[in-house]
Amino acid sequence: MTHHLTPGVMAPDLCFETLGHGPYDLARDAPAGGTLVAFHRGGHCKWTRLLLKELDDRIGDFAIRGLRVVAVSCEPQKATAALQERMQLIRLPLGYGLDAEALAHAWGLFLTRDSREADALQMHIEPAQYWVLQSGEIGLSTVQTGPSLWPDATHLLQAIDTTMKFPERGRG
Repeated sequence: MTHHLTPGVMAPDLCFETLGHGPYDLARDAPAGGTLVAFHRGGHCKWTRLLLKELDDRIGDFAIRGLRVVAVSCEPQKATAALQERMQLIRLPLGYGLDAEALAHAWGLFLTRDSREADALQMHIEPAQYWVLQSGEIGLSTVQTGPSLWPDATHLLQAIDTTMKFPERGRG
């Protein structure tokens, strides 16, 4: 059974290698505005490609709010590098190589097994975005069962702006 992380709870550990940005550790050197972590399906998915390009193009909109943005998947380094080159992602740190089942268990993500999509991993995560506060607490999250429901960068920024004003939302 999938569990979901709610605002106010501490985020699980998250460490991974990135292309051109070195090792990434969510708990280390957290910026004042926190970190938006975008878990994605991989380069086979057109929705992933659209979101990653938009996050790369709009990374400055997050930075002026004091936020760091990172994106990560379970794809291997070679596939992630091909995605980065294909989409010309320059600013967005791209992580790779995470274990899908461990990630799904820790972060409450949904998994897809045996996808019929060309070039999809045998098992991959479905998209999710988590805004993790500087304190390490979850500030906001959106977890999808499939690729076509996620918010775009404008809606993510609006949600973060609103939650900064009303941090009690979602804490039950």
